[in-house]
Amino acid sequence: MYYTISQLRIFQKIDKEVSEMEKTPHPLLKRRLGNTHMEVTVMSLGGAGLGGIFGPVGDAEGVAAVEKGLELGMNWLDTSPKYGDAERRMGLALRGVPRDRYYISSKVGTHPARGIDYSSDAAYWTVENSLKVLGIDYLDICLIHEPEPRHIEQALGPNGAMEALVDLKNQGVIKSIGIGVQSHDLIRKAIDTGHLDMALTVNDYTLLRQSVLEGVCDYAEPRGIGVVNGAALAMGLLSGRHPNEIGTPKWTPPKNELGSALEIYDWCQNHGISILSLALQFSLRQPRFAATLIGAATPKEVQGCWDAVTAEIPQSIWDELPELLDRVRVPQPIN
Repeated sequence: MYYTISQLRIFQKIDKEVSEMEKTPHPLLKRRLGNTHMEVTVMSLGGAGLGGIFGPVGDAEGVAAVEKGLELGMNWLDTSPKYGDAERRMGLALRGVPRDRYYISSKVGTHPARGIDYSSDAAYWTVENSLKVLGIDYLDICLIHEPEPRHIEQALGPNGAMEALVDLKNQGVIKSIGIGVQSHDLIRKAIDTGHLDMALTVNDYTLLRQSVLEGVCDYAEPRGIGVVNGAALAMGLLSGRHPNEIGTPKWTPPKNELGSALEIYDWCQNHGISILSLALQFSLRQPRFAATLIGAATPKEVQGCWDAVTAEIPQSIWDELPELLDRVRVPQPIN
């Protein structure tokens, strides 16, 4: 695998940042999320796992996972109609919980009932439906979800999802606007509209790759756009399960990511540390992110992530980590 001189310089900068990182922040430390009204806990709860993206989940476990996150003190819940029953389960868990105890976000563009539809009509319909399912009166953030390059003109243009979200924000139905997608180019295009408050990146700041720092953070920060890290566990490859066991009918790990994850897994085994702890703390230590979203699906998994983040990792591990990152780093997918 070959990298350009520019990429090598970026990697050297990342390695320097890793070696200079301070201690892992407490998971309930709060940071301002870009141009939103939100001060979010640096570890917050994402909804993909709750909907069964990584394996079957029942209602009781899914609801209890949300309750456990709130009990521990996480104050932001992120979900999407694309995540199966995640919205419904969050709604069940939130019944009777004071609205000022949590922030909640959902997404438009990928509702199963509307196909891949980034029109304003679909956005209005989806937000209305999400509010009903969640049992709330407003969303703290609504994100344009996973548009592909062929969708972005519709999403950001006339009669598109962004137009609807701006109107809904003016009405107070949503408080802030975001985008959630892996493509750095599409995030930058959304930022260029002048309407974006935050961006949720996906699987691009992990022990496998850190390309989001240059591709998104460098562009977003001067414009006041908050950046949030999603899929810090590389879609489960860094979760603690053996990487060869990861994968579902909905997702198969790319071969290069699987190979690198296997090397990290063995490295952690040889050093006697938890790969889950290393992966999550690596993300939380990055001060350029307002938060890291965990995809835990059960109360046991939520507690496991909490324990992993609060576990002590010897400084010698952090000192050796840059060398490991150089060996295993994989490029960002092009889309």
